[in-house]
Amino acid sequence: MNGRMKLWVGVGAFVITQASTQAIADPTPESASTGDRPIATQPHPVAPAPLSVAQAGGEGGEGGEGIAPQSVGFCAAIAVEGGGEGGESGAAQPVSSPVRVYGAATVPALPFGDRQVLTSFVDTVLLPTYGELNRAAQRLHRAIAQFAARPTQANLQATRQAWLAARLPWESSEAFAFGPAASLGYDAGLDDWPVNEVDVLAILQSQDALTPEYLETLQTSQKGFHTIEFLLFGRNNDKRLTDFTPRELEYLQLIGADFAATAENLLASWAEGVEGYPAYRKEFVEAGDRSTAYPTPQAAATELVQGIIDILDELGAVKIGEALDAQNPFLLESRFSHSSLQDFYQNLRSVELTYFAGSASRPGRHSLSRYVASIDPSLDTQVRQYLLAAESAVKAIPGPIETTLCDPAAKPQIAAARDSLLTLRGVFEQWIMPLVQE
Repeated sequence: MNGRMKLWVGVGAFVITQASTQAIADPTPESASTGDRPIATQPHPVAPAPLSVAQAGGEGGEGGEGIAPQSVGFCAAIAVEGGGEGGESGAAQPVSSPVRVYGAATVPALPFGDRQVLTSFVDTVLLPTYGELNRAAQRLHRAIAQFAARPTQANLQATRQAWLAARLPWESSEAFAFGPAASLGYDAGLDDWPVNEVDVLAILQSQDALTPEYLETLQTSQKGFHTIEFLLFGRNNDKRLTDFTPRELEYLQLIGADFAATAENLLASWAEGVEGYPAYRKEFVEAGDRSTAYPTPQAAATELVQGIIDILDELGAVKIGEALDAQNPFLLESRFSHSSLQDFYQNLRSVELTYFAGSASRPGRHSLSRYVASIDPSLDTQVRQYLLAAESAVKAIPGPIETTLCDPAAKPQIAAARDSLLTLRGVFEQWIMPLVQE
């Protein structure tokens, strides 16, 4: 690291928000309790109302080619503005499922101050997950290089499997895509979507030299996970070995090396520090002490809970909700490889990892779950029930969703999964966030 040491000022999302007034839908009776929270001392001020599916996208690329979506009933991958992390979308659409409003959230007697929860999360969840992502990214990089050198069917299959394997740790990290992942652009560099196919094809058709310097001119929607996926699998998971051109193999090698470097930098940003910044681990676990990013331990704990809320919102409202509403597989994140359902499972795993600092069956000694249980054991029990309900609902979606999205027989299961995820989002907004906020 050269030059003066930089400070992580303002990169943590530590703005303390008001507890959400989002109504919480009932879980399915088979999987979760439907009883009112026994802790309410005042009635909740919000009247029952339909849940709303927020359609805001995230940061990143061009968000498609700007073609208007087809009406429901016609099912094809039609490029649209927005969707996923590629840009902003339109107004929210209501979900028609009935909801109930529960009582006021528990308020702890003392503010959150358990730094062991923060340390346990980083050391037992975040660093191991990013470590596995880095190793998987290096394996994918090597597989791409071997395939480019010897483009055989066996090497193609091995490279596709390496891509699918790298998705597992990344998607199971999305509940904690804060800090350097956001502020230094690693999230977008690894996983911007949807792919800007027109511009990717323009690269393939051009005569520009594919060099590291050229790579610096590309948008995030022209590299990363999903451009690699597009090149490996084709538009509909149907690319043949004979379809690959020498320039595609060269392009794959270029962005494969960049992908591996980005994953390595993401891990280093927490463990060692990068670009003149100190290790972000120190900033997080020393919140309220010597941290420049988190003025209080509550700020860091709020970041954890907000990360859970954000991925549940993206998964329910965007990854599933927008695609279902539009009946458009273009809005599914991993549509080229037909592996979007795998992403959904791993996103829920990221919630489990963050809340339990491990798993529901083997939570860490210091975790959000144990902190919640120390204040209100019945609340922790209900969180587990809602999480189990969401997992069951997602697993009930017939797959691959790329082909079942527009099947009328599958629509109830897909809608139920969406609603269950948004319910779980509301649980963390209404009941868990107030326990850690200032």
